[in-house]
Amino acid sequence: MADRAGPRRPRNRWLIPTILTILGLSTGFVSWAVRDADPWWSSALINASVVFLLLVPCELALRWLWRSVERIERTTDSALETAVAAKETADRTERSLEDVRDALVERQRAELDAEVEIYRQMGVDPSRSAIVNALKRATADGIVSPAGVRAPVWETSLHYRYVISDESDTLVVQLERGDGEILSTHIWSGDEPAVDFYQRLVLAVRDADEDLGTGLNLPTESVNDVSDMLVTVTRLRAQELMGYRSDLRLIIERIDGWYLTEDAVIPADDLHYRIDVERLDEIDWEQHLVDKGWYSAENMIPFARRLYGPERIRKAPTSNPPTPRRSAPKRRRKND
Repeated sequence: MADRAGPRRPRNRWLIPTILTILGLSTGFVSWAVRDADPWWSSALINASVVFLLLVPCELALRWLWRSVERIERTTDSALETAVAAKETADRTERSLEDVRDALVERQRAELDAEVEIYRQMGVDPSRSAIVNALKRATADGIVSPAGVRAPVWETSLHYRYVISDESDTLVVQLERGDGEILSTHIWSGDEPAVDFYQRLVLAVRDADEDLGTGLNLPTESVNDVSDMLVTVTRLRAQELMGYRSDLRLIIERIDGWYLTEDAVIPADDLHYRIDVERLDEIDWEQHLVDKGWYSAENMIPFARRLYGPERIRKAPTSNPPTPRRSAPKRRRKND
């Protein structure tokens, strides 16, 4: 810290008072000696002597005042240095806490990005291992159903279901109808080239008489749909307070933004709104949702009923309108 003190007084505190005393006494003696010879000079010298002698206590008083100011200044400097040191310590602590917080957040984001990359890779890499890695991770995290995840075959009534086995990493792709009826099953072994396996899926759709023609029968599009769905859901589930973890789980399929899980149907227009599977046969569902402006419900509710089947849906004829549970982030749950 720079020295803020002004010019220092001489270190010998008695030097100036001594000089002034000597001058005063000497002048007084000379004044006494010339009193008869020159009265005027005697009077002037006696006045000077008085002035010199009066300056002695003034000098001593100034000395005392100067030392007091110096003590106060030293105390102030010490307090200022202590305050500056305390602030520097606090700043270092704050920076350290911020650095730790930033490092923790960065690490968590890196973990999320790594998980998302696994699912994104499924849509980039056509290999069997990329699909198996993504589905194993999604199944272990409870994102998709252990019974497999489905994706629509573009512009047809068919669906691919991707099923993996934790024990053997076997990848099985089933071609199904909307109600889950299995039309064909295809096992992808480790040594089969990707293009040959996907060609088998092309032929399966053709055998089901739903081939749309050249360039339109592409099972890779369904794989990409699953990849995109897993990336989207992983980001939605990234923070518990967003409120999606309890409902976006054990997903069977996503169609036009609607999620069909093992427990519920979740509309694309409001992912916090859920319709429990066992209540799908309550009357007026379609009209109830259309009244909200969710017009795709006219097709999705009948489709969901076919997918889950009567054994999953509770038969509950009633004249009352549906009363679904609306799920929302914690502490912000709203009623339908």
